[in-house]
Amino acid sequence: MLNRPLFNLPPLSRNAFAELPLGAVEPRGWLEEQLKLCRSGLTGKLYTFWPDVRDSAWRGGDGDAWERAPYYLDGLVPLAWLLDDEELKSVAMQYIEWTLGSQRDDGSFGPEQNDDWWPRMVMLKVLIQYFTATVDKRVPQFMFNYFRYQYAHIDERPLMEWAAARGGENIEAVLWLYNLLGGKHKFLLSLCEKLAAQTLDWTGYFSAFPYKRGMQRIIPKEEMGKGRAAEEAKGQILLGTSRPYYHTQYHYSHVVNVAMGLKTPGVISQMRSTGKHISAFAEGWEKLMKYHGVANGMFTGDEHLSGASPTQGTETCAVVELMHTVETLYTCGVPMDGLGDILEKCAFNALPACMTEDTLLHQYDQQANQVRCTDEPHGWYNNGNDSNLYGLEPNFGCCTANLHQGWPKYASHLWYATRDEGFATVSYAPCHVRFRSGKTPVSLSVETDYPFSDRITISVNPAEEKSFPLCLRIPGWCHHADISVNGEKEPKAKAGAFAVVERVWRKGDTVTLTLPMAPRVTRWNRQSAAVELGPLLMAFRPKETWSVVKSHPVCPDYQVTSSLDWNWALVDDGELIAHMPAAHTGAFRQGELPSVTAEAVRAPEWNLSGANCAPTPVGMTVGNRTVETITLVPYGATGLRVSQFPVAAFAEGPADGSQEE
Repeated sequence: MLNRPLFNLPPLSRNAFAELPLGAVEPRGWLEEQLKLCRSGLTGKLYTFWPDVRDSAWRGGDGDAWERAPYYLDGLVPLAWLLDDEELKSVAMQYIEWTLGSQRDDGSFGPEQNDDWWPRMVMLKVLIQYFTATVDKRVPQFMFNYFRYQYAHIDERPLMEWAAARGGENIEAVLWLYNLLGGKHKFLLSLCEKLAAQTLDWTGYFSAFPYKRGMQRIIPKEEMGKGRAAEEAKGQILLGTSRPYYHTQYHYSHVVNVAMGLKTPGVISQMRSTGKHISAFAEGWEKLMKYHGVANGMFTGDEHLSGASPTQGTETCAVVELMHTVETLYTCGVPMDGLGDILEKCAFNALPACMTEDTLLHQYDQQANQVRCTDEPHGWYNNGNDSNLYGLEPNFGCCTANLHQGWPKYASHLWYATRDEGFATVSYAPCHVRFRSGKTPVSLSVETDYPFSDRITISVNPAEEKSFPLCLRIPGWCHHADISVNGEKEPKAKAGAFAVVERVWRKGDTVTLTLPMAPRVTRWNRQSAAVELGPLLMAFRPKETWSVVKSHPVCPDYQVTSSLDWNWALVDDGELIAHMPAAHTGAFRQGELPSVTAEAVRAPEWNLSGANCAPTPVGMTVGNRTVETITLVPYGATGLRVSQFPVAAFAEGPADGSQEE
């Protein structure tokens, strides 16, 4: 394992945090169990039966030569090394050895039948993680040779299409190598400038942000066929010189591109430390959530930005890529306020909700209000009717390949090294950290059931007495955090900031952090209300009926239906009571979970609109409706759910509500 953090070297801007190497953070408790589910689920099985990775050209086969195997490895590698699983390591090494052995004399690498820059960007991320875990000396030389090749050829063969939209991934890898090699090779910075010039202008995009409503179709339905039936066919449409508008609008509105593009200004800001790059993420995030945000912490995109209705879908690829964006931005020197809240909202809500408990099946699109998962028209932008089924590759296989990075990268990015030889935690989950403060070995043990509990205990054990800071992120929703060290209280911590505890640490020192959680109501599209408990979004889960609609020996496709028992309205200012378990055992969706009881009334006027629930009624009153108590459970533990509710007030007016157009 790499034994030193890689901070930016001149002339790059100074960054406060650096990633820890893969393996420095060992998952424990519920998080370890979650990763074991990934191992026994799709991540641990996909290479055995899915042709796109089993027969991949990235493994020496005659199958897919594009992004599928690199995507898969981007999650398989961290999972294998986090669990120290020799079988999964052996599988990953088949692809890694083939890739390292594929490098040609000019420095290029990968399948010769596909020279697209984009999949190589993903494979570089794989190799970086692998190197930090193993310090395989072949990797830096391999990357150096490749960047020499890229520098020599990027002008004559510039970034196009997906590579141009996602060029920030390439820049990130080049900067990593620059710092690893001690800042000696200035051509790497010149390459970054070339790449930045050829990457879509995400900084300007988030400033102007033209997409303030759900996208209209930009490609005729008859040309698209059903859903994303063939990415290559779509690419031919987009690459046509007669359709430059389609090309630009397509990539700037594509939800996964946007999730990746959010990191690009921050990555570039390390080279050009200007205010517009540094502030672009915050500006872009505010606009995305204003115009396309839903309560699960994501912006919608059933392929393209789709507005703020809770029945529009959000692609699973976008969820895991947004998580990686936040994990990356912590090392870029951009403002960190709110980043951890975004990460936890995704990790504890949108991520588990898009998969079954055993992690074998997933959705292409999830909905914040999801009352039918069926092969019917759902009003997606241009995805197939099957997009919210749970299965192997509903609609299209990109998420099948890419979803694997979500949980493992979350686990490996819980803690960061700080420039002043300390440690910072950006999210709380049970784990054990082994790294160094300067030259002093330090271990940190985190015992907690968070987010199912409000108490976190951190045991600090340096090999010898050592002074360094511990930076503890206080969530923005927590205004009464309490920190104590060895039983003595620290000064009051500020919500939404890092509390810094700096002292001479000795073996056996213990930090106790309490993050009190109380139910709170947030407001969304059409005055709808969501109930949140700490980082958890709470939802009403109707009785679910699961049935197979497409057979498969490992991953059949399931539809999920329910009777009409989901149409509740929350009582305005009604009582909300949290029920916290004494302890949480098992993975995220297992064991006893928190719940919230809420006062609500039936809303029979709120019915289905096609395969979705209709827009949430507005202007409802309680009237003569009976106030009842309903139970809300974590959004991430639901297959069907309502998480954005209409609100009924105790006021004069019609009892049956009204619809806002």
